[in-house]
Amino acid sequence: MVYASTALSWASYSLLIVVLPFRFQSLGLSVFQYGVAVAIFALGMLLTEAVWGVLAFRIGNIRTILSLGIVVALVYAAVGVSDSFLTLAVSLGLLGALGIFQVPLVRWMALTSLGPGTAGRGTGFFGLFTGVGLVFGTAIGPLIYVEFGFSVLTLAVVAFYLVGLALIVLLPWRRVSLPPRQPGFVRHVREVATRPFLLAATMVVFAFVVRALVSSFLQYYSVSLFHGTPSEAGYVIGAALGASLASGALLGTVVDRWGPARSAPFGFVLVALGTFGTLSSSSYAEMVGATLVFATGLGWLSASILPLALGPVPLRLQGTAVGVFGSFEDLGLLVGPIMISAAYADYGVKSIFLVVGAVALAGLLFSLVLRKEDRRRPSQLDEALSAGSV
Repeated sequence: MVYASTALSWASYSLLIVVLPFRFQSLGLSVFQYGVAVAIFALGMLLTEAVWGVLAFRIGNIRTILSLGIVVALVYAAVGVSDSFLTLAVSLGLLGALGIFQVPLVRWMALTSLGPGTAGRGTGFFGLFTGVGLVFGTAIGPLIYVEFGFSVLTLAVVAFYLVGLALIVLLPWRRVSLPPRQPGFVRHVREVATRPFLLAATMVVFAFVVRALVSSFLQYYSVSLFHGTPSEAGYVIGAALGASLASGALLGTVVDRWGPARSAPFGFVLVALGTFGTLSSSSYAEMVGATLVFATGLGWLSASILPLALGPVPLRLQGTAVGVFGSFEDLGLLVGPIMISAAYADYGVKSIFLVVGAVALAGLLFSLVLRKEDRRRPSQLDEALSAGSV
């Protein structure tokens, strides 16, 4: 039921996000304004995800989840009726801040559900089920938009979200075994912010900066550079998400066997190859192939970096750690759209691949340095799971 709810929630999100560039175009707004609005959305997540992490083990009850979920549904509706840059920016910022309230809790549950020594697989499987919703939304979102318009799309977004909310509310929360609730906020964050955690969290910023190339800008360059249609762009993004999430689930076993520090560089290699492969593509089909290579690299990174970050973190701080880690992801989502849209506006569409490729190579170098510094210390999470603490 948790996975079904997660899939529906992310389907709702992707239905909206995949058509936002076309919505901005229809309102006469620029590519740069779109990039700024997406960055504001990421800023909303950045400001609150650590808070939701600290509160993760406290919101696992029907009343809190239902109340917050209804507010999020209203914010989705507000995005749908917004018709100016200001209203879109404000409503997207609120969506970023509130729409992720349950993510640290559910993500932690998935990470620990398979037992000790399986963090890579747990993360990969969570991404796979999340991706079912993302792939569905990105595939049909442009189709609904083209055939029925943005108002009908907004109704679909809200409907999917409410069904997903109903499923997670029906979960028997009284039987869910969560770690004891810990008081405080600043103390939690300070305890989490160790050198190994911060190094891994910094690496995820590189990963999420490059992620924006496909998630936020393929709609533009697939049409302007490779002469595709909006519907085709949705299909390609859906295929990329599918490849990313399937590779994350499949390669999670490799990550558990090799260790996350050893695995992460391979993800950045594939991302760089996919980026420069897109730049050199001479046809739409070649662009699609390069995008799938890029997406596979993202999947490998998604299964590697979070287990690497959480390895040295005590069990009682896991919820906070997932939230703080998510804030670093959000930082990448904030920087990425601004950086890419500025390059697009100033130097043209091809420049964005050079920018993203350079970031991917920087991430590769950082991951190699981090691998050398990794002490392969015993995972406190695995030790707690082995002892039956969860």
